[in-house]
Amino acid sequence: MKKISLKELFSRIFFGILAVVLIVTLPFISIKNDDEFSQIYSVFVGSKSKYQGIIEVWNIDTFESGSSSKVSYIESVAKSFQKQNKGIYVLVRNLTEYECLNLLEKGEKPDLFSCSYGLASDIKNYITEFSNFENIDVAENLLNAGKINDKLYGLAWCKGFYILISSENHLKNTKLKDEIENIKLSETLLDLGYKKEGKKNTKIISSLTYGKNKYLMPNYAYFSYTNKGLISKSEFSLDENIKTNSQYSAYSNFVAGNSVVLLGSQRDYFRIENRVKNAKISDVIYEPLTSFTDLVQFTFLAKNENYLKKEYAEIFAKMLSSNKYQKRLSFIGMLPVTKQVDIYENGLLKELSNTDYFSKVNNVFIEKSEIINLQQS
Repeated sequence: MKKISLKELFSRIFFGILAVVLIVTLPFISIKNDDEFSQIYSVFVGSKSKYQGIIEVWNIDTFESGSSSKVSYIESVAKSFQKQNKGIYVLVRNLTEYECLNLLEKGEKPDLFSCSYGLASDIKNYITEFSNFENIDVAENLLNAGKINDKLYGLAWCKGFYILISSENHLKNTKLKDEIENIKLSETLLDLGYKKEGKKNTKIISSLTYGKNKYLMPNYAYFSYTNKGLISKSEFSLDENIKTNSQYSAYSNFVAGNSVVLLGSQRDYFRIENRVKNAKISDVIYEPLTSFTDLVQFTFLAKNENYLKKEYAEIFAKMLSSNKYQKRLSFIGMLPVTKQVDIYENGLLKELSNTDYFSKVNNVFIEKSEIINLQQS
């Protein structure tokens, strides 16, 4: 072991003590107009934020994410934001729609909302416009979806998609069993049901199943893609539980072999891909409905008398939608909303990240009554 001289030992101790002193005392030194002190401070403890305190974000999910929760992405970006703005802590709360509206009624509110269609129309009186959106890279159709009278009130930060899913095994007993290689699910999805004869009884295998949600419009996504409605042609066309299916129960019906085709979302895509990895399903056929999506999450800036706090909340909201951080959406299996982000290396998700897809997007503040009308398309 190399011996350390007494002089070198004292030198190390001195500079160690100096570093500790700088870390402890610099926050109390006025460094606003002192560039030298500012540089030293930045090296040791980072840039101190003008606002010191908590920024609270309420995330409310009205649709499922892909492979992980939306909160995971928000918290990931929050860590970077906090490092850049010392003294600010971002608190993310994951609430149900009921919890959100109940808290607002009691007089509580966040600094930022993160939510989507349906709930957006309920929070209009609690939000304010973004100060500017000239340098935001969000695709134009998604940017316009958050505007009221040309002013930006909702800023998109991730999106999902609807997709038709089947497999060779699901199709092997249908009338198109010999045409599987060239099959286009969107053209045949109501004509593939059949009767399955058993030893004790006969079972109807429906052609299509999908799950409902009070704000989601999978049937409208199909209509936008094909200009056709999901109208039952026979007793074999639609799952008999179509009116009560949740998204997960529709998925369960499909994997159990009770339906030939599943109209699902990016969450179902990841569920199926997981089954492929575990050899529980093979020869999967995917057909994404690339015209329309309402699976878009937005941030909304809450009204706030503390203008400095509101300024930093807006900075954080824009970080969520920036090219730099959109790359992290791959961790939760969602698609980017910006124009020039390549977050998936290959496969279906890389293709769907192209902003030319999903050109039809409703304004996020669409009234619930209009959503109901579109659900019946």
